[in-house]
Amino acid sequence: MSRKGQPSSLLRGQLVRVRPEREIAATLDADGKLDGMPFMPEMVRHCGQTFRVYRRAGKTCVEGHSLRRLESAVLLEGLRCDGALHDGCQRNCLFFWKEAWLEPVETEAPAQAPEALSDWARKLRTRNGERYVCQSTELLGATLNLSRWNFTHFFGEIRAGELSVWQFLRILTDTGLDRLRRGFHGKRRAALSGAGKSASRGDLELQAGDWVAVKGADEIRLTLDPEGKNHGLSFEPDMVGFTGGRFQVEFPIRKIILEQTGKMIPLQHTVALKGVACDGSCTKNCPRNNTLYWREAWLERAGTAQETGG
Repeated sequence: MSRKGQPSSLLRGQLVRVRPEREIAATLDADGKLDGMPFMPEMVRHCGQTFRVYRRAGKTCVEGHSLRRLESAVLLEGLRCDGALHDGCQRNCLFFWKEAWLEPVETEAPAQAPEALSDWARKLRTRNGERYVCQSTELLGATLNLSRWNFTHFFGEIRAGELSVWQFLRILTDTGLDRLRRGFHGKRRAALSGAGKSASRGDLELQAGDWVAVKGADEIRLTLDPEGKNHGLSFEPDMVGFTGGRFQVEFPIRKIILEQTGKMIPLQHTVALKGVACDGSCTKNCPRNNTLYWREAWLERAGTAQETGG
């Protein structure tokens, strides 16, 4: 069942039910994909459950390829991959849901305990040799080219209430400034960079629930190389807005699957912070809401709200 060429008809906030396994299985090809998008075994436990649409996914950033077009897909509120069947990957990605896997409903059904993984679900591919197979690693093949001069997607987002006119104008302004800055300096607007080559990753040994404060921009620059990275991990432009803020650690990050290679890599002294994710402001309103990864060198321990009187 292919729906390429059709935009998403589901809207933000709309209530939907994930179809039963047998109905989803009927939409998939021999590789367990619909239009190149895999249905992952970690998604099976949500079958039969009701959720609200978080964002339409008519486009998405793809690592190494900028923004690309995605048809007939949405993201659902709070449904992130726990990596349980991909050897514990901690990328924490939101799942993409093709509309053929969902049906609109009027009322929310009571939550049900997930059933044991079925034989069908266990056969869904998670590896291809040494390369992991998941929605992240297959995203390039599941998307289509989107010209940088194509602005029609913004108009659809404005009509759907996912982008205000003010936000659209800000994106146009920021994009123009970025191109000018790259032309003169080779760097994105708001990106931090430094001169260090052997800066520490940090040594806080943070655990879930710990409170931290994000250091200021000047301190963070001391931990970055000229490309804005600390031992290969970028301090993303979206992260600048969180400097000086106080947050709680969601979980330490020990390993993630790289989107471009499909290989699992280890991470040290790196954490995810509760409620801190990319809002798409630096990527033309990309809806993907990726978790941001924080080196401990960019953080310092902070007291709880009660300890600081907040």
